[in-house]
Amino acid sequence: MTGRGVMLAGKAIAVVSFLFMLHSGYSAREYLLYSKSIGRQNLSLPIEIVLECLVALAVMTVALVVGVGELKPISYEAEMKRYSIDGMYSRPSFQVFNHRGRFLRPVKN
Repeated sequence: MTGRGVMLAGKAIAVVSFLFMLHSGYSAREYLLYSKSIGRQNLSLPIEIVLECLVALAVMTVALVVGVGELKPISYEAEMKRYSIDGMYSRPSFQVFNHRGRFLRPVKN
């Protein structure tokens, strides 16, 4: 698979595992409602629901790590290679052309 194919497969697997996590949450809610309706006092979840949630979480974590793609460097040096010093320190919003300096020394014609 190419890099793009791996990323797409990772994202697809992450979506499927998220759906499994939603299913395990729904199953847990239904089980607890059923347990309360028949008067059971033991409110622990069945092992199948817990395992479904944990396996879906593990698969989603791996799929998201694989599906991220190539990471970019975060060092300051790598970031500064993209800019020149002139482009870095020229901030047009801080340049003031109409200031009180013109009153300090009048312009002679």
